[in-house]
Amino acid sequence: MLRFLRESPRAVVYAVLAHLALLAVLMFSLDWSTEPSISHKSAPIQAVAIDARKLDAEIERKKKQEQAKQQEIKRAEQKKKREAEQKKKALAEKKRKVAAEKKHKAEQKKKAETEKKRLAVEKRKRAEVEKKRKVEAQRKKAELEKKRKAEAERKKAEAEKQRKAEEARQKAAAERDMRERLAAEQEHLRAQRDSAMQRMIDKYGLYIKEKVQRSWIRPSGSSASLSCIVSVRLIPGGEVVDVKIVRSSGNAAFDRSVEAAVFKASPLPVPSDPEVMEKFRSITFEFNPDS
Repeated sequence: MLRFLRESPRAVVYAVLAHLALLAVLMFSLDWSTEPSISHKSAPIQAVAIDARKLDAEIERKKKQEQAKQQEIKRAEQKKKREAEQKKKALAEKKRKVAAEKKHKAEQKKKAETEKKRLAVEKRKRAEVEKKRKVEAQRKKAELEKKRKAEAERKKAEAEKQRKAEEARQKAAAERDMRERLAAEQEHLRAQRDSAMQRMIDKYGLYIKEKVQRSWIRPSGSSASLSCIVSVRLIPGGEVVDVKIVRSSGNAAFDRSVEAAVFKASPLPVPSDPEVMEKFRSITFEFNPDS
């Protein structure tokens, strides 16, 4: 009922007016019904009942008319809404198509520009490749020429090197021959000098042994087979500065007698040649009085 009142306010108004009209009719009927007869008293009540049914029917009809009108209005509004929606959709579709066409044209333009750039890049790359090819060809040509000159220089240098090597070989051979001859001569001279020095060393070694033996006094009780090896240090002129027994005879008295004989024989006979004298700064010999 409340929903009906909200949806059909006009129908409510009509219903109220109809009830007011019915009330007026009833009042009018009461004013005119003055007849005392019983048969005449029941007639107005029936008329009022009939009019009430008609009124309800009229109200129902009005209500249905109002409902139909509201439905028609609602259908009209829905139709209008659908038409507006369709118009909106059509406009949106039109805008979409315009935007799509614009996008398509922009894409075609971009594609054309991209293709143009690609062709330009390809052309530039071909030009760069051709330029590099020419540069590489020039480089190879220059490199071959450089190699040819280098090979010629190498052969020339090799020939010069071989010539100098041959000269150096011949010079080295000559120098080697000369060195060998000088070395042979020096070796011969050295051998002669060493031989002469050794003879002098042997001679003075014998002189030293003889002088020490002459200065030696045999200890009492020593056997005739004793011997020892003695080391003597000398200074220029033959002066003895030190005597050591490096291999004992086994007889302490014999060893001491030999040391005493060496000091007693000082200065020992030594050569006057300083070079030979260097050999006598430290001498070692075997003392064997019975040899």
